[in-house]
Amino acid sequence: MQRTRTRPTSSGSTGTRPTSSGSTGRFLATGGAVAALVAAGAVAAVSGAQQGPAGPVFSDPTTIDNRYLPLTAKRRCVHRGRTDDGTRERSVKTVLDRTRRFVVQGSPVDAVVIRDAAYEDGRLVERTLDYFAQADDGTVYYLGEDVANIRRGKVVNHNGSWLYGRETDVPGVAMPADPKVGDQYRFEDVPGITTESNRVEETGMRARVGGRVFTGVIRIQEFIQPEGEVEYKLYAPGIGLIVEYPPDGRSALVGCR
Repeated sequence: MQRTRTRPTSSGSTGTRPTSSGSTGRFLATGGAVAALVAAGAVAAVSGAQQGPAGPVFSDPTTIDNRYLPLTAKRRCVHRGRTDDGTRERSVKTVLDRTRRFVVQGSPVDAVVIRDAAYEDGRLVERTLDYFAQADDGTVYYLGEDVANIRRGKVVNHNGSWLYGRETDVPGVAMPADPKVGDQYRFEDVPGITTESNRVEETGMRARVGGRVFTGVIRIQEFIQPEGEVEYKLYAPGIGLIVEYPPDGRSALVGCR
C-alpha cells in the first residue's frame, strides 16, 4: 500500500506535513486540539477489543461500507498531486470484478481486489493489487498486496509484496469501525518488509479539497518503517481518502465514479 519512491525526498526521511493549525491553508480544523506527533515505539497494534476475543468475524467481507473507507461504494477513484521536486503524480484505484480467498482464524474470507496504478509524469511506475475485507463490526482489514514495480514499461521487481498467511499472521487494519481520537492500529505489520503504525489525531474537521468543503473529516497520522517517514491522511465520511501529505508533497482526490 505504501509506494516506494525512486527519488530522494526533499524534506528528509522524517519530515512532517502541516497540521490543521499550520499556515498553509490546505485544510481547516474545527475539532479539538491537534495531537502531538507519536513516537514510533508508542504506536500499538489495534486493540483486542476491536477484533473481539476470537478475532474478527467475516459474514459479508466484500461489502465494504465503513463510513470512512467505503471502498466498494464506487468502481474507480483518481487522486492527483505533485511532489516538492515538481513530479506530477496520479493514482487510479479500481475495484475489480474478482476476489481473493484468505483463511483467517481457520475460516475462508473472500477479499475485495483493488488495482492501484501509480503514475509519475504520465509514466506507469507501479501496479498493485490490494486486498481488503470488512468484518461484521465494520472494521476494514488489509490482507496484503501484490506489487509490480515498473521502469520504462517493464516490471523490474515485486518489492513490497506481502500476503496475510504467508509473510505475516497479523491482518492489517485499514480503518477502525468507529475511529476516535487516540485510536492506534497497524495498517501493515510485516516484519522485514514494512510496518505502518496509524493514529487517529483529530475528528470533526472541515477540509477544503479541490474547491469542495468536506465536514466530519478525520485526520490520521502514519508512521512508516523502515523508512522512518511520517505521513498524514484525511478521510471524509461516505467518501474515504480525500487528501494525503507524504513527506515530499501532496495528493488529493479528483473524483470517483
